[in-house]
Amino acid sequence: MKVIIPTALRKHTDGQNHLSVTATTVEDALKQVVTAHPELRSSLFDDRDQLVSFVNVFVNDRNIRDLENEATPLTESDEILLVPAIAGG
Repeated sequence: MKVIIPTALRKHTDGQNHLSVTATTVEDALKQVVTAHPELRSSLFDDRDQLVSFVNVFVNDRNIRDLENEATPLTESDEILLVPAIAGG
């Protein structure tokens, strides 16, 4: 599946706008992303390895908070979009 990286976070992925992962849950996918690009960890997770509240994660245009959060199951055709909140709108 594809994980879309927003412009604000691409500095941590060598400019890549998406990453390909194989995962069964959102949690697995995000862990693969930060393993491949450790610089992203502080932008996505807090000190307790919990997803930070100011980053919204969407699977096929649905916020995971409306699904099963990080336990949301994935299929190979799913697309994950990371949307960090930006101060000032």
